[in-house]
Amino acid sequence: MPFRFHRVLNIIPGVRVNVSKGALSTSFGPRGADLNIGKRGVTTNAGLPGTGLSYRQTLGKPGSWIGIATFIVALALSAYRYSDRIAAFFSHPASAPAATAALAHPSRASTAAHAVETAAAPAAGVRYVHRNNSNLYAEPRNGAPTLKKEERGAQLTLLATAGKWSEVQDGAVTGWMKTSVLGENPPD
Repeated sequence: MPFRFHRVLNIIPGVRVNVSKGALSTSFGPRGADLNIGKRGVTTNAGLPGTGLSYRQTLGKPGSWIGIATFIVALALSAYRYSDRIAAFFSHPASAPAATAALAHPSRASTAAHAVETAAAPAAGVRYVHRNNSNLYAEPRNGAPTLKKEERGAQLTLLATAGKWSEVQDGAVTGWMKTSVLGENPPD
């Protein structure tokens, strides 16, 4: 069985360089709705996430309009899926550079967390955890390190809210939780 090599390098969000044993190409757009430029020409790729279904068409060949149409539909679905990120990017001009840096370089996510922290609306009060084993994150994002697992019914002090994230304090530990797992009243 021959050896294969394939490596994808993320340059900036939406732009990737694909390196393989026989070729070098560049992809533009989100995964599942991208336009690829390589030695074989320009190719559109559109897929439905999680289904394994995709459509790939080289432009300039008969029927290439189908590839363009599926690419546009997949791009629209991707924009709908990430509409909250897009809206946040355009609604907070001061935090946009930090958010862009965090998307391009996950190691700089603390800068984006700081931008969210400064843009967070102050909200003091008590909140109760409504879902068992809820994560208390170091930063307002899913991939952030988990500081603690909170049990259902735990009482926390609400410090600030920022979109779907809430900054809370549990004793000496301060972190971020999804607002959807918190409630104003103790769970039944």
